[in-house]
Amino acid sequence: MKSAPAILSAAFFLIFLVSCGRPAASKKVLRLYAGAGLRRGVDAVIEAFTRETDIRVEPDYGGSGMIISRAREDRDADLFMPGDVWYVDRLNEKAGLVESKTDIAYFVPVIITSKGNPKQINGLNDFFREDVKPAVGNPDACQIGRLTGRIFDKAGLDISKLSAKKSLTVNELGVWVKMHDADAAIIWDAIAANISDSVDVVPIPERENIVSRVVIALMKTSGDKDSAGKFIDFIAHGKGRRILKHYGYRTTPPYSEGD
Repeated sequence: MKSAPAILSAAFFLIFLVSCGRPAASKKVLRLYAGAGLRRGVDAVIEAFTRETDIRVEPDYGGSGMIISRAREDRDADLFMPGDVWYVDRLNEKAGLVESKTDIAYFVPVIITSKGNPKQINGLNDFFREDVKPAVGNPDACQIGRLTGRIFDKAGLDISKLSAKKSLTVNELGVWVKMHDADAAIIWDAIAANISDSVDVVPIPERENIVSRVVIALMKTSGDKDSAGKFIDFIAHGKGRRILKHYGYRTTPPYSEGD
């Protein structure tokens, strides 16, 4: 019969072998909910951040009106970056889930038309012409849709009288105009800049326009606030900020931040 020390030694040896055979525990993956209009720049920022820090970030993109629900229901959400600070404040008012918020970028709405502007669309009034097929964002689904109604109202136009195709994201609006499924739409200047080979851009006068302020929120539900804070610092400053600018995102306020 083996002695007790021998049995213990054998047991410890088996535990050692089993533990060596197990794969290393996976590193924390940050969960980021972000507006669809930010995707091009944020994807590039995430790639650079992970390469530099070895911290992975898993983004979930969508219309701001849709991702606010996802972020609220996800008890492990780390970061929330919709198309406007309004959604961050709304989330905190309703659920108290926001620990902090940091300015990231500014979206300026612009009108886009098919390349060459064949319908000669020069302003918001042209959306109501019978020969124009307009498209707008769904106000319940995305920030560009929520803002479009306010922009028309500011210009003295009644959007309820507009017969328009409605999208769930700002990116979809750009695709529709590119593919000639719509003659005109209002999208973010950064999105327009990235499809400028396929569309023409018509500025909206400052007196009629409203700018969206984009912030990134650190969620109270984050299980790794240190890593999440590193990502916030990366995207808001230095290299991350330069990447956003490279992809056409404004990182400083334009002519105004609101009405």
